Amino acid sequence: MSKQQTDGEVGRMTQIPGRAGESLPQLPPVVKDVKTSRRLLFTLRHFHLGDPGAMEELEPLGPDMLPALLSPFRESSRLRYTYPLFLFPAEGQDGHAKAEQLTCPLSEWLQQAAAAFAPENDAARILKDHLSWLDHHLRHTLIDRDGPLDAASTLSEAGAALKAHLGLDESGTERLDMDIRSLADQAPAGAMIMAYGRYPAMHLLVHAIRSRILPRRARFRTLIDNCIRGLEELLDVEWTKSDESIEPARARDSVGPGNQLFDLAALSEVMDHSRGTQRMPEERRIRIEWALQVLKDWEGDPVLVHFVHDGRLTCKWLPDTNPVTDLEDPDPCGRATRLFDEQAARLAEIFAAVRIAQLEINGIYDPAIHDPWFDRFNWEGFSQEELQLVPTVIAVGDAEWLAGDGMRSFSRLLSSGRPVQILVRVQPSLNPSAAPDENPFQQFRLELGYLGIGHRQAVVTQTSPARHQHLMEGFLTAVDATRTSLHVLNTGTRTDTKLMPLNAWLVAGAALEGRAHPFFHVNPEAGDAAAVRVNFSGNPQPEQDWPIHPFAYMDENGNRVDEQLAFTFADYALLVGSLRDHFRLIPPGTESDALVPMQDYLAMKPDDAYQRVPFVWGVDGGGQLHRLVVARELALACLDRLNYWHTLQELAGVRNRYVEQAIERTRQEEREAARLNQERLVTEHAAEFDRARREAAGEAMQRLTDMLLSMDFSQSLGAGEPMTTPASRPSEPTENKTAASTDEEGVDASKPPPQTAEIEDDLVFDDPWIDTPLCTSCNDCLKVNPLLFVYNDEKQAALTDIEEANATYAQLVQAAELCPARCIHPGKPWNPDEPGLEDLVERAAPFNQ
Repeated sequence: MSKQQTDGEVGRMTQIPGRAGESLPQLPPVVKDVKTSRRLLFTLRHFHLGDPGAMEELEPLGPDMLPALLSPFRESSRLRYTYPLFLFPAEGQDGHAKAEQLTCPLSEWLQQAAAAFAPENDAARILKDHLSWLDHHLRHTLIDRDGPLDAASTLSEAGAALKAHLGLDESGTERLDMDIRSLADQAPAGAMIMAYGRYPAMHLLVHAIRSRILPRRARFRTLIDNCIRGLEELLDVEWTKSDESIEPARARDSVGPGNQLFDLAALSEVMDHSRGTQRMPEERRIRIEWALQVLKDWEGDPVLVHFVHDGRLTCKWLPDTNPVTDLEDPDPCGRATRLFDEQAARLAEIFAAVRIAQLEINGIYDPAIHDPWFDRFNWEGFSQEELQLVPTVIAVGDAEWLAGDGMRSFSRLLSSGRPVQILVRVQPSLNPSAAPDENPFQQFRLELGYLGIGHRQAVVTQTSPARHQHLMEGFLTAVDATRTSLHVLNTGTRTDTKLMPLNAWLVAGAALEGRAHPFFHVNPEAGDAAAVRVNFSGNPQPEQDWPIHPFAYMDENGNRVDEQLAFTFADYALLVGSLRDHFRLIPPGTESDALVPMQDYLAMKPDDAYQRVPFVWGVDGGGQLHRLVVARELALACLDRLNYWHTLQELAGVRNRYVEQAIERTRQEEREAARLNQERLVTEHAAEFDRARREAAGEAMQRLTDMLLSMDFSQSLGAGEPMTTPASRPSEPTENKTAASTDEEGVDASKPPPQTAEIEDDLVFDDPWIDTPLCTSCNDCLKVNPLLFVYNDEKQAALTDIEEANATYAQLVQAAELCPARCIHPGKPWNPDEPGLEDLVERAAPFNQ
């Protein structure tokens, strides 16, 4: 199964998978009674508006009631999700590994590992057929384990359970045992397997930090060794200039150590020790020796991470193998600030020694410039690489404390620029700023993530370990940054209630679906524009107000009904025990237009919504589908969450009102420009058409004048006798002009054809035609007959041959009626046998004028 498939529809744009192979929930049979419906609607409306008396009259929800879209996941053992995770070892990383290179779902790793040592289809067949069993077994055996476990030993234990489960014969057991050992060998040394326990986010943060800081420390150790060698070479060169480096040792070497004829010490005293080379200043020598001693004495701190918390992390959640410490303090943010300063002050000496060594080796140390700098050297002067070498300090804060008494130190730390990580675990159903005994919906909710964004220069991530990929991306961004980072986390852990227990991973996913805990990354280091600072990925259907999912059920008559249901904050609230009193069952058979689904209610204007009663769909343990009326207090909380969602959308540019206005303004300008251009073309065409008609009329009159002038009026006419002398043609002989003959029917063949009719033919347009310059290229005429109407090089319509196109007059009339520019002129029918001509001619008349 690929990674995307493993994450499931739950981990991508659609979080809730559809039902598969289960019976559909069904509406209970009802007997409809109009009078009873009116009375019940009155009670429902009063409950919605907060009347305590109405609450007692309606049936409360049972503990097994779930949102309709989550009903298929009652049985947690059947739920497949991305945990356990396989954690690749941090050792050996290059310090730039991406999230997918550090973690992946165990199910995905099992498939890849089996294919690696047994690529053939028939190889390790028994093991490959039971990889899903191994994944399922580990998911349930590790469910109560907090923290990562060694991958190789954990896989071996799961393999032993698989062998016991299958009960194969001796031959099959040996083959399976060999394949299980090969599978465990695929796990690199240091690889771990981690289930979705109580603190998955903290373990993943430690894993992200280790993957970054271990390679950095290795590179820093190499840098120190190079500096030591460079400084020692400087001192060696200086020693060669000293008296100590001269004879008697050198004199002894020149004459040989066994020669007793020379007093080497006396000879050295009378030798010339002048070398003609400038000696190193004493001040510089002392500085180099100090830096060299600091570099040689330095030993890296084995601790990589310091957690500071208020004492609520009571269980043993940090494995002994991790170089991690935890400190208790009632003010985690204040203590984390001081702890970072202490760590940085201890490292300032070694960082200064490295910098001095590099300057001395390159021969560019200037005491006048550098001495004052190093006298005041502290963490604010650290480079990015140096800041990233300071052991990571993580303040684990309680959301309610940070929103209350801890706000000052929390805000000061966010604004300080110190690269300290702040982890805040929130419950999306509650308001952090509300008192413990206060209604969570009494005030608009304080969004700690948005408060972090308001500090502008802090890295802010709102995420959940339920989507480990999004979580790790946020952690890696924060660890690579050199500024304060805030992580607002929702684990989805359920408190002890009488409600039907659901998987914590599923509850966290429901908070994401219901816009109770939207995802985002904000990284100020990416740039000043929101388009590059904000990452809005990970949210289901981010362009919608609420995620929409298909839902099917059986009505009271046993007919299947398919609908599209939205998963709103009210649906998520059904999973929270303290919020269940905001719902009551709507008795079956209660019918009214005032009852509307919650997503429709939230989309209404306030005046319209005030007259409605919203409901959500729920399914009980028996598979019965119910409508649940929602209290107005919770409905207003949904609007508050929707408002925050719109704010994040605008910040991320998903539905930015300013962008929409700019687009609409551009469209209006384009439409106005097109209208003006069309008016210009119409005016120009009308002028051109008028000019052509005037020229045609003038030409016709000229021809008429020429014809009249060429007629012969020399013969006398009798009284009352019509003029019958035909017009002479210049090309005929004179004698033929006056000759008259009569055909067999007595018609005078010498009479010329009537010239008036010819003139009218020149002035009347019976043939179809198109004002091509007016064409808007709408394609409507081409849909009628693509052989009759074609586009020219300017993509404007023109007519082809009517006969070749097998066109009808009806098609021309239809095209003229469809044309928005009214540039198609059907003319007159050419086929008198075409049916319906009378009606077609009447329809064509407005377009022929």
